[in-house]
Amino acid sequence: MTVIECVGSGRARGRAHGEQARDLVHTALDRWREGTSARSREHLAATGLLAAVEAAVPDLAEEMRGIAEAADVPFAEIFAYNFMDEQWWVHREHLELGCSVLGRAGTDGVFLAQNMDLPDFMDGSQVVLRVRPEVGPEALVLSSAGMIGMTGINAAGIAVCVNALGMLRHNRAGLPVAAAIRGALAHSSRTEAVDFLHRISHASGQHYAVADAYGFHGVECSAAAVVVSCRADSPLLLHTNHPLANNDIDRNAERELHGQGRIADSRLRLDFLETNARSVRDRAAAERLLSDHTGPLCVVPRRGYRTQTFGAVAFEFGTTPPTARFRLGLPNQRPWIEPGWQSPSQHAEPST
Repeated sequence: MTVIECVGSGRARGRAHGEQARDLVHTALDRWREGTSARSREHLAATGLLAAVEAAVPDLAEEMRGIAEAADVPFAEIFAYNFMDEQWWVHREHLELGCSVLGRAGTDGVFLAQNMDLPDFMDGSQVVLRVRPEVGPEALVLSSAGMIGMTGINAAGIAVCVNALGMLRHNRAGLPVAAAIRGALAHSSRTEAVDFLHRISHASGQHYAVADAYGFHGVECSAAAVVVSCRADSPLLLHTNHPLANNDIDRNAERELHGQGRIADSRLRLDFLETNARSVRDRAAAERLLSDHTGPLCVVPRRGYRTQTFGAVAFEFGTTPPTARFRLGLPNQRPWIEPGWQSPSQHAEPST
């Protein structure tokens, strides 16, 4: 298990990340360069994405600078690598992305779980970041070495999962998804985290599932709109890679994405979740469903396809701190693990 300890100010957290994972960062960036076009990476630098991070969550911009410094790699490459979803729509690269989210709230408790499906060149770079900032709750975050995060949970009992919605309109001056996730996890209540997602401008079309011990809140975010897709009183949260509530559609992207990879089977995966969700009563059952590579939720390597399941998370609420479990890779290769918490003094009863 690779757990990166990221403690202190933004720059200090980044330096710790870069020092502890230096070799893995270099390997990840080498594979990323081979798997993506130089043109798309260069065009990211011409957007307002970095300026949006510096304005909304400046400590995360400093964290990326710290990673670059300690790993001894160009900062331009680190910030482009962190803007993974945004690189996909700048030049429509690697559109076979796909993620599946499943959550349930009931008398037996609340859980939220997700499979994260990414380009195969990212396999092997999986890490868990244990983030302990100067201010705010400790967080455990699924990530790739060199990135500030993909999905996670904090010790105050707030979790954030995410699905890319590539057909929604994008904003070259909005906040990239990695920064939006970490920005939401900096809050200690679900209300504050959701308010943050409503308040910021969004670079990429995304669905964010925010959960705590009392339930969920789902929002679909695009360049022009943040639309509630799952109400706070809903007992079930299911989502894949097509919008359910947000109509801010990029028609060109919709045409380009039609029939491609995991976008094409997004409705199939949602139907599968809806069919099986009634029998999934607890976190352990959710883990089994997400790990079943005979169904559509788990992507194993296939000839002619560049996507596979990068990892998974399963979060369970009701205890303080909450349970946080991660799988770093394919289910037939990697087990579920629990990194644990390090800052019990920060733990507080979750609140809405």
